[in-house]
Amino acid sequence: MAKTPPLKIALLACTAIAALSTTACSAQPPSPAPNHAPSSERPSVAAAQAAAGNALQPGEYITEKGWGRLLFDTQNGTLMFSLESTSGGDMCLLDGAIQGDRGIAKGETGEPSCSVKFTANTRGIEVTAATPTECKAFCGYNASFEAPYLRVAEGCGRDDLDRTRAAFQRFYDAKNYKAALSTLSPVLARCLPTLEWEEEGAIRNDLAITQYKNGLYAQCLGTLDQYAGDADLDDDAVTDNWPPMLADRYLAIVRAARTNISLCRKGAAKR
Repeated sequence: MAKTPPLKIALLACTAIAALSTTACSAQPPSPAPNHAPSSERPSVAAAQAAAGNALQPGEYITEKGWGRLLFDTQNGTLMFSLESTSGGDMCLLDGAIQGDRGIAKGETGEPSCSVKFTANTRGIEVTAATPTECKAFCGYNASFEAPYLRVAEGCGRDDLDRTRAAFQRFYDAKNYKAALSTLSPVLARCLPTLEWEEEGAIRNDLAITQYKNGLYAQCLGTLDQYAGDADLDDDAVTDNWPPMLADRYLAIVRAARTNISLCRKGAAKR
């Protein structure tokens, strides 16, 4: 099967544009911890925040093109956050408790904390650094985490995608190509806005070769259309505009697409 292998994305890779950026992260010192009533006497965190006009809700949020991931969850009555992003070949890693609309990521001993502002909107969460200088300690030199984070569509969270792709692979390996197709086809339509570029490439190649196996040659070519131009170039030309740290990874996508496009063109020509 000519395709890129499924990718287990634990930390998100950057887009090509983000990979070239030199932005650093941002933040702010912690505010005093509030005095909480006993858990049996206070409302749920989500309900209390909604009542206060702050609609931060537990869940998973991902940037467009998947280079940043934000998780909110409730632990012992306190809303917590964890945030990881990859851009410019560097990463940001932050986690901590949320106080009002601010997340407080505590630094190592003696280092200042990073304060992150979360602003809920109809699409998800706008994330900004309240204290940019302090937050630089939580990011690599070229990395940033500031961006809109979208609430993920149903079935498009990282764990959901892992399960879907594993199920697809089982069907494909068993040569049950119709079941493999029906398992993977909805992913692009539903999850495309928050797919990381490398993950998108792997899914497109998996879907295209499965469409080929089902005799859907035109659909296969449509799935890989965005790589068709690069697939017609030689390898050196493909990677000319890509930074060295990403060039080989993108080339792997294009090489698989080149093979799959060729198969589907030949299949279509026989009809």
